[in-house]
Amino acid sequence: MKKVEIKKGKTIETPWLRIEEAAAYVGLSRGDFDRRSKNLPHSGSERTRIYNVRVLDAWLNGLYPDIPFEPTGVTPKKKFMIHRSADERLGVIHPRTGKFCPAAVPGQ
Repeated sequence: MKKVEIKKGKTIETPWLRIEEAAAYVGLSRGDFDRRSKNLPHSGSERTRIYNVRVLDAWLNGLYPDIPFEPTGVTPKKKFMIHRSADERLGVIHPRTGKFCPAAVPGQ
C-alpha cells in the first residue's frame, strides 16, 4: 500500500499507483512499461493512468496471458532477468548472485 498525505499530518493508504510508480513496482523503465502494459486494466484517463497493485501482481504472475510481461523479440535487460522457474513461478534472477526471487502471488 502506498501512503498519501491528504492534509498536514493526515495520510491514507491506497493500492493505486501512478504510471511511474507502477513501472518501478514491476521493475521496468517508464518507456518499457508503456510499451508492455497498453492493454493492462487501469483507471483514470489514457494520460493519467493509475494501476492497482493487485492487477500488477497478477500480471507479473502471468494471470493475463493475452498481455505477456515479457515482450516477444526483446532481450531482457542485463540488470535483472525476468525468468519463469521449472514450476512456472515468475520472478527475477539477480545477475551477480544468480538468486531466484519469485514475484508476489495475489491473495497470499
